[in-house]
Amino acid sequence: MIDGLCLTGRLKDARKLFDSMVDRGLQPDVFSCSILIGGYCKNRKLDEAVQIFKKMKRNGLKPTIVTYNILLVGLYRDGRMKTAKSLFNEMQTFGVSPNIITYNTMLDGYFKNGYTEKAIQLFESMEGVGILADVETYNTLIQGLFQVGKLEEASKLFIEISKKGLMPDVVTYTTMINGLFCSKMLLEANKLIIEMDEKDCVPNAITYNTIIKGFLVGKETDKALHYFGKMREIKFAPSDSVSCLLVNTLSAVELKNL
Repeated sequence: MIDGLCLTGRLKDARKLFDSMVDRGLQPDVFSCSILIGGYCKNRKLDEAVQIFKKMKRNGLKPTIVTYNILLVGLYRDGRMKTAKSLFNEMQTFGVSPNIITYNTMLDGYFKNGYTEKAIQLFESMEGVGILADVETYNTLIQGLFQVGKLEEASKLFIEISKKGLMPDVVTYTTMINGLFCSKMLLEANKLIIEMDEKDCVPNAITYNTIIKGFLVGKETDKALHYFGKMREIKFAPSDSVSCLLVNTLSAVELKNL
């Protein structure tokens, strides 16, 4: 019930239900505390999340890796880098070992807060502490590197995925295709689109929007319309930004034929 209330943004009701557990003789456990902390984090109420976290520890409950990961996501999203670092150190002090989700959260947090070099250093340290990168790790790195214009490094990581025995997923391909389009490398982007199809990696709505936008901006109208047609065949709707771009780019005749 607490989880459901948090998911619908009814945090006050979730907190009332949580507090009522004690009145009914039910001691909240780590699981229920973690759910409430997650609800506060998702709604950007970090101070309340931290209060619950501290209270559960005072009550003798030991946070799990799930609890720490939930709070780390919220802290990085809010740009609280020092607090996130302290929390990461704390979890290890109390014998809670970071897992791949922890590291992926930290990588994403570093990139989104402008700490590119720290993100790369963290990635390079992972194998040394026994954490093997997964596809999500690479997706985060590739996205972050493209955002700071490190095209060559992002492309090398994309190649490395298969060498590590992993399979690029729809997020990987979409991120790479978008990065190549943004770098005006339409030929390379088109090759990846074809490769994606050959490897039976099914595009999602974001992929189609990325492809259509990329070709429209690159003045490849025929290709953009080709993928717009494929998008409509599977009943995906273009995003508002892509719809506006279509209206502003296509001729009256082309629009009429859509």
